[in-house]
Amino acid sequence: MLKSIKIKPKILFVDDSKTVRKSAVKILSEDYSVVEASNGKEAWDLVQKDHSFDVIFADIQMPEMNGLQFLHKIRSIDVYRTAQLPVIMITGHSDSHAAMRAVFEMGATGFISKPFSDIDLISRAHSYLDLTRKMEQLENLKGVDRLTNLSNFTNFEEHGKKTLSISMRHHLDLSIAYLELHSFQEMKNDLGKQASDKILISVADKLKSVLRDEEVISRIGEAKFALLMPMTNRIKAQVAVSRVQDQINAMVFNRGDAKIHLNIVAGLTGTGLNNRGLSFDMLCMRADEALKSALKKDDAQVFNYYDDHVQKAVKNIPQEDILSDALVHIMSGNFNKVSDNDLPFVIDHLEPFMEYAAIKNSKKTGVK
Repeated sequence: MLKSIKIKPKILFVDDSKTVRKSAVKILSEDYSVVEASNGKEAWDLVQKDHSFDVIFADIQMPEMNGLQFLHKIRSIDVYRTAQLPVIMITGHSDSHAAMRAVFEMGATGFISKPFSDIDLISRAHSYLDLTRKMEQLENLKGVDRLTNLSNFTNFEEHGKKTLSISMRHHLDLSIAYLELHSFQEMKNDLGKQASDKILISVADKLKSVLRDEEVISRIGEAKFALLMPMTNRIKAQVAVSRVQDQINAMVFNRGDAKIHLNIVAGLTGTGLNNRGLSFDMLCMRADEALKSALKKDDAQVFNYYDDHVQKAVKNIPQEDILSDALVHIMSGNFNKVSDNDLPFVIDHLEPFMEYAAIKNSKKTGVK
């Protein structure tokens, strides 16, 4: 019978002193897998390639890249788990209170002073690892993002797959939007982690207050959010997303005499008409592509993947010809003469007008 192999938690220990590193390895290696790095640059190279570290210890004073610079890169990485890792800074007698405060503002989890004892190092490693594991288990169990108390991506994906299945079965609309605070990293660099976290919490609260109860709001990246909008077609989804943007972009944060304004952009997609073989992963991919396109354009507050997709699909045929030919057939009552291939394109362009006309007419007649 094969024995199960116990996988040790992995610790990254960063210090320019070989003596200190070897001492740490000797103390920790019985219970942990310890990886060494002699400076922040070397450690950063390791972290970019390996996202399986559980705890990081890093000296403040190091050549090439010091502890503050290394911590900043950790907190800025786009890998969520790594960005949230416990980072315990190693301090020496020469480290000033100002330096330690700056490191704390940048998001240090805790401090340990040199020379450290066996008990100090082991207890710090164990306590932070234990806390991280419990928080991860709780987060996954509840499906809740720790910082904002919104749904996390695991919950978003689980709920989204079920909602898509129901939508496809009953021919209901479903829209997904990805939103991201523009230039958030620069804002974080300027304000520090604590202040930028408060902004994210405020944005999450605003999202919860603006959207309907049946809409699932999730945080899926540092400053990236996802909206799942059941029974919502693309025109209504665009209205909802625009309303969200207006509310968030109107938020103002004070920093001394300066005013901080937000700019949130969005990528939108939906089930549309061509639903055959459509998966939730595909919808998320489309929303993400639309968001990336929106972030590239200074004037694109909402980028609709489906519109762009339709335009690419018919790029070899003049769009005006497709629509005008279809309108001739519709006006003459020869609906069957509208090509099956053109039908999704025609409906996609007429449906928003019909909804606009219905809204316009209801305002005139007073009917809601």
